[in-house]
Formats: sequence, structure tokens, C-alpha cells
Amino acid sequence: MVSLQWLGKLLPSPTPQPEDHVSIWSVKARDARTFFRIVGLLWLVALARIGYNMNGQWAVATEQLWGAVDLALAVLGHFSNVGAAIAMVAMLLTRPVNVMGEIAMSVYQAMVNRYVLPVIEKHKAEGRAEEREEWLAWNRRRIHAEKHGRNFDESPPGTVRQKK
Repeated sequence: MVSLQWLGKLLPSPTPQPEDHVSIWSVKARDARTFFRIVGLLWLVALARIGYNMNGQWAVATEQLWGAVDLALAVLGHFSNVGAAIAMVAMLLTRPVNVMGEIAMSVYQAMVNRYVLPVIEKHKAEGRAEEREEWLAWNRRRIHAEKHGRNFDESPPGTVRQKK
């Protein structure tokens, strides 16, 4: 039986670590999603540019009919100039884009911690104080009723009284 250990070295790790590289792209695993988004965006821009260039070529050569093969060769000619540049630009932009995202998330979290959480805590404290006052008032009424020998059938605060 032939050993297939060499195949395991080519495949990505089943449990990728943040510092692992996706071998063919030389992009860290944590940056791969951003890399492929940038590549996709750059390809869309490149396709738009190629379409614009080809539109200009078609306008010049109106008397000539373009077949499918001519069209494919023209597009491939433009792609060969663009493909390597897209990969390089995407690799150069991936980490800075991720860093900017991390900075934006840090600023967002700082703003939430500074401005939103204190307001939430203040409202929670006010709610607890109101609830405590309701319970104290209910307890005073209960004690007062017991002192005067009256029947106290008021339900505690926060409970729904069952209708008979």
C-alpha cells in the first residue's frame, strides 16, 4: 500500500490556526475571507473596465462582425493583463482592510462602553429602586392591615391576580 502522507501536507489543517497560511494565495487563514471579497470586487471592476474597452473597440470596428471566438480571444487578452495585478493588489490590501475593520470595531465598542452601557445601568438601577419602593409600600400596607385586624388579600407587586 502506498503511503499518502504527502497528500496531508498539501491539504489545509482540519483545525486552522489564525497564523496558518492558505498556501496557494499566501494569505493568513484569518484574512482569507477579506482577501476573496477584495479579489471579487477587483474582478468586477476589471470586468467593467474590459467591457468599456471592448465597447470602444466595437465602436471603431462597426463594419466587422465579431464572432464568439473573436470575443473570447479579446476578453482573454485583456484578462492576461489584469489577473496577476488583481491578486497582488488584493494581497496588499487584505491586511490593512482587516486592521481598519478591527479599529472600527474597537472604536464602536469603546463608544458603547462609554455612552450606552451607563444609560442602561442607570435605567436598571432606577427600575430596581422603583420595584423596591413598590414592595416596601405593599409590605407597609400588609403590616398595617394585620395590626388593625383586617383581611389583606392584595397580591404582591409583579404578580398577576387570578380572577375568580
